[in-house]
Amino acid sequence: MTNKQVSLDGQVLWAGIRRASARTRESILCMVTRQTLTLVARSGLRLLVTWRYPLRQRVSQELLFTIPAAIASLLRDEVFRRPLQVQMDGPRVSLTFHDEQGTYELRWSGDPGNFSPPEGYAQMFHVPAHMVEVSYLSISDAAHQAVAKLISLEQADVPRTKLAILVDFSRSRLSINGQEIEGGEPTRYYFDPRLIIRALEIVRTDVIKVGVTPLPDQQRGYLSIVAEEPGCFIHCALLSIGTETQKLYPLPPGRNQ
Repeated sequence: MTNKQVSLDGQVLWAGIRRASARTRESILCMVTRQTLTLVARSGLRLLVTWRYPLRQRVSQELLFTIPAAIASLLRDEVFRRPLQVQMDGPRVSLTFHDEQGTYELRWSGDPGNFSPPEGYAQMFHVPAHMVEVSYLSISDAAHQAVAKLISLEQADVPRTKLAILVDFSRSRLSINGQEIEGGEPTRYYFDPRLIIRALEIVRTDVIKVGVTPLPDQQRGYLSIVAEEPGCFIHCALLSIGTETQKLYPLPPGRNQ
C-alpha cells in the first residue's frame, strides 16, 4: 500500500480532538482532504457528530484513519499545538513533531475499519439539501418543553418505552412535541429525547439549521442539526426510532450512549 505523508496544522487537530474526545470513548474517524480536516465521533447507538475545519494550507495528499481513545487522550495535550507531520503506511499511522529538545514520534494502528458507525452511517454524513433556519433558543425551548411533557406522560403511567420526541416537517414548518409513538405521515419522525438534548449541547450558536433525510425504507430517517462557528462546521445526525417497533431501543448508561 502506498505511503502517504502530509504536513498538518497541529492547532486545528488539537482543537478538534478536544471536542470529539469529549463526546465519545470510542475511536474517532479522521479525514484529511486537500483543504479540510474532518473528525467524526459516534455518541451512542444513533448519534453521529462531525466537526469540519478548514486548513490554512492545502495539503498534498488525502488521509483516512482512526484515532483510538487512548491516542486521542494524548493528543489533547497542548504540546501538539504545533506543526505536525502525519504519515500513513497501510493502516499504520505515525505523527511527528519537533521542539528545541528534539524530534518526537507517536505511532498507532489507524485502520478505518475499526470505526463502528451507527445504522444508516453512509447517509448520515450528508447534510440535507433543504433545511429550516431557526434560532437556537427557540428550538432548545421547544425540545425541553417536549421533554417536560414526556415526564408528565410517564407519571400518568404511559410506558417510557413508548415515549419519544416527535419532529414534524409537514405543512412547511418545523414542529417539536413530546408524545407517545404512533404511526403517521412520512414527514413525522420520532427521536430519543436524550439524543435531542445531547445534540443541542454540541451545537450552541445563535442560529442553527435543521432538516430530515428519509432513509430508503421511508419509515425512518435522520435529523440533521447544523451549526457554523468561526473556523468550524458542526453536523449532528440523529437516527430516528422506527414507528413499527412502538418502542425505544434500550441504550446502556454512560456519556457515550
